[in-house]
Amino acid sequence: MRSRQGLIRLLSVLALMAGLALMTAAYAVSANRPQSPVAHTKSVGTFRAVIDTIDYLDTSQAYTAQSLWALWTVYETLVTYRHVAGAAGYQVVPGLASLPKISRGGKVYTLTLRKGLKYSNGKPIRAADFKCTMKRDFLTASPGVGFYDTIVGAKKFETSLKGDIGGIKTKGRTIRITLTSPRGDFLTILAEPFAALVPCGTANQDLSANPPPASGPYKIGPNPDKNRGFSLVRNKYFKPTKYIPRGTPNRVDVTIVGDADAAVQRVISGQADYTNAAIPPERIGTVSNRGQLRLRKSANTYYFWMNTRVYPFNKLKVRQAVNMAIDRSALVKAVWGGLGVTTENILPPTYPSYRKLTLYKRNVAKARQLINQAGAKGADVTVWGRQVSDSQQSTTLYASYLSAIGLKTTLKFLPRSTYYTTIGNSDTKAQTGWARWLEDYPHPLDWFDVLLNGRNIVHENNNNFAYYSNAKTNRLIDGLKKPPALTPAVNKRWANVEKLIMQQAPWAPWSNRTFPEFFSKNMGCISIQRLYGIDFMKVCRK
Repeated sequence: MRSRQGLIRLLSVLALMAGLALMTAAYAVSANRPQSPVAHTKSVGTFRAVIDTIDYLDTSQAYTAQSLWALWTVYETLVTYRHVAGAAGYQVVPGLASLPKISRGGKVYTLTLRKGLKYSNGKPIRAADFKCTMKRDFLTASPGVGFYDTIVGAKKFETSLKGDIGGIKTKGRTIRITLTSPRGDFLTILAEPFAALVPCGTANQDLSANPPPASGPYKIGPNPDKNRGFSLVRNKYFKPTKYIPRGTPNRVDVTIVGDADAAVQRVISGQADYTNAAIPPERIGTVSNRGQLRLRKSANTYYFWMNTRVYPFNKLKVRQAVNMAIDRSALVKAVWGGLGVTTENILPPTYPSYRKLTLYKRNVAKARQLINQAGAKGADVTVWGRQVSDSQQSTTLYASYLSAIGLKTTLKFLPRSTYYTTIGNSDTKAQTGWARWLEDYPHPLDWFDVLLNGRNIVHENNNNFAYYSNAKTNRLIDGLKKPPALTPAVNKRWANVEKLIMQQAPWAPWSNRTFPEFFSKNMGCISIQRLYGIDFMKVCRK
């Protein structure tokens, strides 16, 4: 699902295997209704999936879309998302607990665990496990700890790694969480896999090779091909609910194959049921006749950032010129064979806050004029990209557009493992380059607060690559942390923030990508969950 700037730490598969009131209003969820079990669906036996990579199989560390796709069915959070397609998949629903009661001031969340919950090893799931889980995230330097630093005592614990997190109190089945200030996206953050419960006493280290006991419909089990994948098998202690089904596969065998052609061929030849391989655009037509191709829209934005602190991009006219110069349609066609839509927006169109922007009609002649007016003609510009095919293709085209309007460009590509940490270090003074963002959770704060709020710029591992800071938009973003729901009025305010930022042009957004998902001809009941992708829990055979 996801690229998290400066945070994803990829491991090779071999090394890995060896060693509401609040959001109810926002998403129209009926809170605290009685949980009735879903009807059991006929089993499909073993579902065989081929994916291109994973990072971790430990929720404290996992941050790639492929890992989270699997772990979502293994480790349950207090609240979660519905197993449905479309916009309803963004609805926050009860997970291990009821939807919370939220204090009038928006700082205190009180949740109650369901009765009789057990982990896959048969031990009871306890409210105290939530505090242990949060402490473990900090103790293992989880990339998700920043989501939870508004819990009272969390920042102090992060600094000392001693004592307690006083903002989390538990008694019996009750969990009470107190925040330092209201945070309108906190319910969605509770649904992040980083907050999935593991038992107190779980080792404070990466346990991907021997994962903690599961709380969801499946648990991680042995795989016949131990060095190249993992398997999911049923958790006999899991009890389905109205929102969390039992799942149709008895077993899911996941194999990691980095080569897209080889992965697709496994499906065509009957060795696999599904792959998420990045099918080359030129093969889309041929492949679609030999299986079932589904095009998955996800919440992503691909963009070129411009460092507003360094020349020539410290000049507004230069940034506006860049937005007028790039050919968004040509980029989408050249890089993905048309599997995407053009955009000038920060937010993807899947969000209720999205309002289509048309600020920068392509006009190369006008762009050249703006460069001249800014006194930037002939300016030396290093264009940064990542050593992956789509970045290399799009960054090379981007550099050609900059050259066409009078800038003197040099390309610089870095390995995927070091790219974000390098451009996210302020000492690098990177001028402009390629980036993408895929949602952590479905709330505008995941975009604007992380990527474009100047108050959150840091020296290292910075995600605001444009180093954009504007007093007015900073203030507006901070103000929008308080509303407890994404009402139409709040969505309108977010749209205004987005327009104000893009008028300052720190980014040149160009596409929302569509991802190909390939199934064998005998698979049916294919459902795409908006946040996590293909929902294998619902598949069936024709």
